Amino acid sequence: MNFKMHVTGGIVIGTSLATTSLLFGEQLGFPISPLKATIVFAVAVFFSLFPDLDTSSIPQRWFYRAIFLSLLGLAYYRYFEIATFLALVSISPLLDHHRGWTHHPLSLFVFPLLLAGLYDFLLAQTKTAYRWTPENIIVHLQNHPWLVLACLLGWSTHLLLDLKILRRIKL
Repeated sequence: MNFKMHVTGGIVIGTSLATTSLLFGEQLGFPISPLKATIVFAVAVFFSLFPDLDTSSIPQRWFYRAIFLSLLGLAYYRYFEIATFLALVSISPLLDHHRGWTHHPLSLFVFPLLLAGLYDFLLAQTKTAYRWTPENIIVHLQNHPWLVLACLLGWSTHLLLDLKILRRIKL
């Protein structure tokens, strides 16, 4: 599929989710600031492209250029935990072939849980009062529902668009 369709899908779902979070976040019990809503938008767009970062393409090259610059900036400001987290997430699609684990429906649910666990583990390493336990992963997910939804919806948008195209080709 053309990456432009995945970007479009990510923009549509990201805009919808960010707008919903701003308009109804407080009524739903999960208020959000405009800055976090912007991050929700970016996460949705990122994860709408994430499954195809395992193949050599223009988006992959631009993505890794942005990651490189981000890692330089994080290192300069001594945000080593976030840099480690970003590096691990960004290389993960390259661990398998195209349409490998990133296109498996179970990955849609397992990978965000692993991300939350890794984030909490790194957080536990930097804060002495914080203790890493499986329960803390669930608490983290409950404290950031908009980010978790952005990840799930962005990724599922990608998979649904691929499925639609694959069915069209087979017919």
